[in-house]
Amino acid sequence: MKKATKKVRSITKKLDAKKIASIKAKLAKVKNPEKKAALKALLKAAKKVAELRKKLFAAPIAKKAAIKAKLEHAKRLLKRKSAKVFKISKRLDAKKIAAIKRKLARAENPEVRAALKAQLKAAKLVAKLRKQLYAAKAGKVAKLKAKLRYAKALSRKAARKVRAAKRNASM
Repeated sequence: MKKATKKVRSITKKLDAKKIASIKAKLAKVKNPEKKAALKALLKAAKKVAELRKKLFAAPIAKKAAIKAKLEHAKRLLKRKSAKVFKISKRLDAKKIAAIKRKLARAENPEVRAALKAQLKAAKLVAKLRKQLYAAKAGKVAKLKAKLRYAKALSRKAARKVRAAKRNASM
Protein backbone atom coordinates (compact mmCIF):
# COMPACT_ATOMS: atom_id res chain seq x y z
CA MET A 1 0.00 0.00 0.00
CA LYS A 2 1.25 3.47 -0.82
CA LYS A 3 2.42 5.71 2.00
CA ALA A 4 -0.11 8.44 1.14
CA THR A 5 -3.02 5.98 1.19
CA LYS A 6 -1.92 4.68 4.58
CA LYS A 7 -1.80 8.24 5.94
CA VAL A 8 -5.26 9.06 4.56
CA ARG A 9 -6.65 5.86 6.01
CA SER A 10 -5.14 6.58 9.42
CA ILE A 11 -6.45 10.16 9.47
CA THR A 12 -9.91 9.09 8.30
CA LYS A 13 -10.03 6.36 10.93
CA LYS A 14 -9.13 8.87 13.66
CA LEU A 15 -11.75 11.36 12.47
CA ASP A 16 -14.46 8.70 12.36
CA ALA A 17 -13.51 7.50 15.85
CA LYS A 18 -13.53 11.09 17.12
CA LYS A 19 -16.99 11.74 15.65
CA ILE A 20 -18.41 8.53 17.11
CA ALA A 21 -16.88 9.31 20.53
CA SER A 22 -18.34 12.83 20.39
CA ILE A 23 -21.83 11.49 19.63
CA LYS A 24 -21.53 8.92 22.44
CA ALA A 25 -20.53 11.66 24.89
CA LYS A 26 -23.54 13.76 23.88
CA LEU A 27 -25.78 10.71 24.15
CA ALA A 28 -24.57 10.04 27.69
CA LYS A 29 -25.46 13.59 28.81
CA VAL A 30 -28.77 14.15 27.02
CA LYS A 31 -32.03 13.91 28.99
CA ASN A 32 -34.65 14.74 26.35
CA PRO A 33 -36.03 11.45 24.92
CA GLU A 34 -36.61 12.89 21.45
CA LYS A 35 -33.04 14.16 21.22
CA LYS A 36 -31.73 10.88 22.66
CA ALA A 37 -33.48 8.92 19.89
CA ALA A 38 -32.13 11.30 17.24
CA LEU A 39 -28.60 10.95 18.63
CA LYS A 40 -28.90 7.15 18.61
CA ALA A 41 -29.88 7.30 14.93
CA LEU A 42 -26.97 9.67 14.27
CA LEU A 43 -24.57 7.30 16.04
CA LYS A 44 -25.80 4.38 13.95
CA ALA A 45 -25.31 6.40 10.74
CA ALA A 46 -21.81 7.51 11.81
CA LYS A 47 -20.83 3.91 12.55
CA LYS A 48 -22.13 2.85 9.13
CA VAL A 49 -20.04 5.55 7.41
CA ALA A 50 -16.94 4.48 9.37
CA GLU A 51 -17.54 0.83 8.49
CA LEU A 52 -17.99 1.60 4.78
CA ARG A 53 -14.84 3.75 4.72
CA LYS A 54 -12.91 0.88 6.27
CA LYS A 55 -14.32 -1.52 3.67
CA LEU A 56 -13.47 0.92 0.86
CA PHE A 57 -9.79 1.01 1.84
CA ALA A 58 -9.58 -2.77 2.03
CA ALA A 59 -11.66 -3.55 -1.07
CA PRO A 60 -10.23 -4.72 -4.37
CA ILE A 61 -10.47 -2.21 -7.23
CA ALA A 62 -13.40 -4.08 -8.83
CA LYS A 63 -15.63 -3.56 -5.79
CA LYS A 64 -14.62 0.01 -4.93
CA ALA A 65 -17.28 1.67 -7.10
CA ALA A 66 -20.12 -0.23 -5.42
CA ILE A 67 -18.79 0.56 -1.96
CA LYS A 68 -18.30 4.23 -2.90
CA ALA A 69 -21.95 4.44 -3.93
CA LYS A 70 -23.04 2.94 -0.60
CA LEU A 71 -20.70 5.31 1.23
CA GLU A 72 -22.17 8.36 -0.52
CA HIS A 73 -25.67 7.21 0.44
CA ALA A 74 -24.55 6.67 4.05
CA LYS A 75 -22.96 10.15 4.13
CA ARG A 76 -26.20 11.74 2.91
CA LEU A 77 -28.08 9.82 5.60
CA LEU A 78 -25.57 10.99 8.23
CA LYS A 79 -26.07 14.59 7.11
CA ARG A 80 -29.87 14.25 7.39
CA LYS A 81 -29.62 12.70 10.86
CA SER A 82 -27.24 15.47 11.93
CA ALA A 83 -29.68 18.09 10.65
CA LYS A 84 -32.48 16.46 12.65
CA VAL A 85 -30.42 16.59 15.86
CA PHE A 86 -29.69 20.27 15.18
CA LYS A 87 -33.38 21.00 14.55
CA ILE A 88 -34.32 19.41 17.88
CA SER A 89 -31.56 21.32 19.71
CA LYS A 90 -32.73 24.56 18.11
CA ARG A 91 -36.32 23.92 19.22
CA LEU A 92 -35.19 23.06 22.76
CA ASP A 93 -33.10 26.24 22.91
CA ALA A 94 -36.14 28.27 21.82
CA LYS A 95 -38.29 26.59 24.49
CA LYS A 96 -35.68 27.35 27.14
CA ILE A 97 -35.49 31.01 26.10
CA ALA A 98 -39.29 31.31 26.11
CA ALA A 99 -39.46 29.77 29.61
CA ILE A 100 -36.87 32.21 30.95
CA LYS A 101 -38.78 35.13 29.39
CA ARG A 102 -41.99 33.99 31.09
CA LYS A 103 -40.19 33.76 34.46
CA LEU A 104 -38.69 37.20 33.89
CA ALA A 105 -42.13 38.70 33.18
CA ARG A 106 -43.45 37.29 36.49
CA ALA A 107 -40.41 38.15 38.63
CA GLU A 108 -40.75 41.09 41.00
CA ASN A 109 -37.60 40.90 43.10
CA PRO A 110 -34.81 43.00 41.51
CA GLU A 111 -32.13 40.44 42.40
CA VAL A 112 -34.11 37.62 40.76
CA ARG A 113 -34.85 39.81 37.70
CA ALA A 114 -31.14 40.60 37.27
CA ALA A 115 -30.23 36.92 37.56
CA LEU A 116 -32.94 35.96 35.05
CA LYS A 117 -31.73 38.62 32.59
CA ALA A 118 -28.20 37.18 32.83
CA GLN A 119 -29.59 33.67 32.30
CA LEU A 120 -31.60 34.85 29.28
CA LYS A 121 -28.52 36.50 27.78
CA ALA A 122 -26.49 33.30 28.26
CA ALA A 123 -29.25 31.12 26.76
CA LYS A 124 -29.47 33.39 23.71
CA LEU A 125 -25.68 33.19 23.32
CA VAL A 126 -25.80 29.37 23.44
CA ALA A 127 -28.54 29.31 20.79
CA LYS A 128 -26.62 31.75 18.56
CA LEU A 129 -23.36 29.81 18.85
CA ARG A 130 -25.10 26.50 18.18
CA LYS A 131 -26.57 27.97 15.00
CA GLN A 132 -23.15 29.32 13.95
CA LEU A 133 -21.51 25.97 14.69
CA TYR A 134 -23.97 24.14 12.45
CA ALA A 135 -23.24 26.48 9.54
CA ALA A 136 -19.47 26.76 10.18
CA LYS A 137 -16.71 25.81 7.80
CA ALA A 138 -14.26 23.11 8.94
CA GLY A 139 -11.57 25.59 10.01
CA LYS A 140 -13.77 27.45 12.49
CA VAL A 141 -15.47 24.47 14.16
CA ALA A 142 -12.94 24.02 16.99
CA LYS A 143 -13.03 27.71 17.89
CA LEU A 144 -16.84 27.76 17.90
CA LYS A 145 -17.00 24.56 19.97
CA ALA A 146 -14.78 26.18 22.58
CA LYS A 147 -16.99 29.28 22.62
CA LEU A 148 -20.08 27.08 22.92
CA ARG A 149 -18.59 25.18 25.87
CA TYR A 150 -17.86 28.52 27.56
CA ALA A 151 -21.37 29.79 26.84
CA LYS A 152 -22.95 26.61 28.23
CA ALA A 153 -20.87 26.96 31.40
CA LEU A 154 -22.00 30.59 31.61
CA SER A 155 -25.60 29.47 31.22
CA ARG A 156 -25.26 26.88 34.00
CA LYS A 157 -23.66 29.50 36.28
CA ALA A 158 -26.49 31.93 35.53
CA ALA A 159 -29.07 29.24 36.36
CA ARG A 160 -27.35 28.64 39.70
CA LYS A 161 -27.45 32.39 40.41
CA VAL A 162 -31.18 32.46 39.64
CA ARG A 163 -31.81 29.61 42.11
CA ALA A 164 -29.69 31.38 44.75
CA ALA A 165 -31.50 34.70 44.17
CA LYS A 166 -34.88 32.98 44.53
CA ARG A 167 -33.74 31.37 47.79
CA ASN A 168 -32.55 34.76 49.10
CA ALA A 169 -35.80 36.43 48.02
CA SER A 170 -37.94 33.88 49.84
CA MET A 171 -36.09 34.34 53.14
